[in-house]
Amino acid sequence: METDRYLRHALIDWFDQPRLQAARVAVVGAGAIGNEAVKNLALLGVGVIDVCDFDAVEFHNLTRSIFLRETDVGAAKAEAVARRAAEVDPNVTVRALPGDLWQVFSVSTLQGYDCVIAAVDNFEARLRLNQLCLLAAVDLVNAAIDSRYVTVESFPFGSTPGSTCYECHLPESAYARVAERYSCGGLRRRAHAERKVPTTAVTASVAGALAVSFALRLAAQPGTAARRVFCDTLAGRSQVAAVEPSQGCPACGAATPPQVIRVRNRWSPGPAGSGLAPQADDCELRLSDALVTALRCANCGDPPGASALLHRRAADLDDSVTLCAGCGQPAISVETRDRFSVAELATRFGTAPVPAKFALAEIGGRRICFDLE
Repeated sequence: METDRYLRHALIDWFDQPRLQAARVAVVGAGAIGNEAVKNLALLGVGVIDVCDFDAVEFHNLTRSIFLRETDVGAAKAEAVARRAAEVDPNVTVRALPGDLWQVFSVSTLQGYDCVIAAVDNFEARLRLNQLCLLAAVDLVNAAIDSRYVTVESFPFGSTPGSTCYECHLPESAYARVAERYSCGGLRRRAHAERKVPTTAVTASVAGALAVSFALRLAAQPGTAARRVFCDTLAGRSQVAAVEPSQGCPACGAATPPQVIRVRNRWSPGPAGSGLAPQADDCELRLSDALVTALRCANCGDPPGASALLHRRAADLDDSVTLCAGCGQPAISVETRDRFSVAELATRFGTAPVPAKFALAEIGGRRICFDLE
């Protein structure tokens, strides 16, 4: 019986099982930490758990991932984890969201969650989740590990407006690591190899437990400050510290989140206009993604096939596009921009959608986030 399943939870005077059963949590990353986070959420009876990951199962995942088997090698991680996690508790809905987080989530869709747990393994993914959760005003918990140490951070964007964000105290070395993946023009480097993080199931289990504990406490304790736990799993020592906001933060600047307005992603002129608020039609928009606006070969001028690359997201292209099909030399310079007027977007895209997730603007002294999904 359901009441018997949660009997031991009911004996804890501060435990709120109905709140957990009504909660919706997204776990981004279905690797070592993600497996542990999903396991804990499912055992606790959290109502909806969405698992997002773009990767496929590899043999080395099996030593650190409780939900993965040899028969899953080659399958989508998110689907394999969700399938087995759904067997833990029939009252829990576990759904797979295979794909890159930037393609899967939008500002509006994230607003449907109580919390997002970042169980990813690179700074770029954390920066993007921080940006989306900050705009959506949804609590974010970030977990990171190596072979011995665990760091778990909570950013209560939903329960504590104006909270510190992930970028508030991020060192320059983190941005340098992200920059390693891209050329100076914002194109992906084909030769870049991701650094592999060595770890064990012990370290991952500590990170997953702390991440879930943070996630479930945030909404229950409004006004909680952002904090960080650092744990040495070998020595058994840990430190807890509040994370203070940084006035010069490039992401939040200690400002309140902007108003989010969902609009249609069409830009042709006419009675319907851009689909934005009328007062936005003359303002400058900063897109979530830099777009390719021009390509030019130093030898040929306009390179063959350049039109097919115009207006695409720079991050979707790699540095192979600098090789000119006309002269055969890596002589193409690529111009990218993320700031446009509404009129310019209408001219460039017409009825086609802009390949961006959102656009930010300052209108009448207010920050507005136009969700373009």
